[in-house]
Amino acid sequence: MSITETISDFRALFVAAEQRVDIDALQSLAEGWAEVAEIAPPISCTDVYTGLATRAHFQRRIHELSAEVPDASGGHALAVISLPPPREGRSHRWTLLALVGDTVQRTLKGTGAMAMYQNSAIHVLFPVNDGNLLRLIDCRKSVEALALETLSPARLKFYPLSMSVSLTALQEGPPDTC
Repeated sequence: MSITETISDFRALFVAAEQRVDIDALQSLAEGWAEVAEIAPPISCTDVYTGLATRAHFQRRIHELSAEVPDASGGHALAVISLPPPREGRSHRWTLLALVGDTVQRTLKGTGAMAMYQNSAIHVLFPVNDGNLLRLIDCRKSVEALALETLSPARLKFYPLSMSVSLTALQEGPPDTC
């Protein structure tokens, strides 16, 4: 919540109580808000390593779309581009993750897709149409081309957008086959 929203709520409290705003209380509120804002972790919808969506933001979007009435064009689906597990350590190097994120954003720009990286896989929520399916194939190829030995072969699998299937795909990680 921003300081503007906080002060608006504060003002509404005094209006509801039919009292004049207490300036000293307002100053204490602003000081407290500023102190907490300095130590609170930043709220972001973007993963710092890849520049793609965070898991929470991605899941929220799936829930939003699942609540909507599907349109005649075929709605949305989930694609998972599974990358080979990293050879060293527990995750891919951060420089490679930044390149992956940049490549995904560039190749899917203008498609209406949202992507996130998790567990050596790129999860893409996208509107279903022929053009987007081709762009996803291009995205897989572009990611593989970044580091042939590290990110190849990448596997691409599609899931229909239904709460049970989509959330299961996120929880289980990348599929084994394509």
